[in-house]
Amino acid sequence: MKTKKKSRFLTFCFSLLPGAAEMYMGFMKTGVSMMILFFAVIMLSVWIQQGVLGMLALVVWFYGFFHANHLASLPDEEFDQVKDEYLLGMDTLPGVKNVVEKYHKWVAWLLIFVGICFLWSSVTDLLSDVLPDAYDFIPIMMWRIGNYIPSLVIGAVIIFAGIKMISGKKAVIMDDNEKENQEPVNNGLENKEL
Repeated sequence: MKTKKKSRFLTFCFSLLPGAAEMYMGFMKTGVSMMILFFAVIMLSVWIQQGVLGMLALVVWFYGFFHANHLASLPDEEFDQVKDEYLLGMDTLPGVKNVVEKYHKWVAWLLIFVGICFLWSSVTDLLSDVLPDAYDFIPIMMWRIGNYIPSLVIGAVIIFAGIKMISGKKAVIMDDNEKENQEPVNNGLENKEL
């Protein structure tokens, strides 16, 4: 699909939903990736019950709004030069295959965790439908436990990643200090032949 400047009013209206105005103007890759990012952040924040993460959706919304209106205001020559690219360098990856190969253990653990959460939720719903009213406490307890597990696990992963980043930074600083200590100091004095 060819990109083309369109009605400024309709572009403004579509820009109220991240990615829609870009798709309206023909930037399908940019629009789709922005829309996926916006809704993925919202879904993740609801799923793990962390409203703070939902603030990122607000950042994506503002970016999408101003990006679309900026594109619409470009002169024709500059508008024609704009490339349709996926956000966050998604087009540099030849699909998910590269990510899965590089981080296959992390991807596997993430899939196992998501699978366990879905299974837990399904078993909780099944037990609430099957068990008599006298045993309602079992699915209620399962639901309460399952309600907090994603937040607890993701919080622990974030803390672990932060600790790894700090310890990695310390190692880099220590390596830099060791290199500086090993280099000979030349105070501008050169060896002169006597």
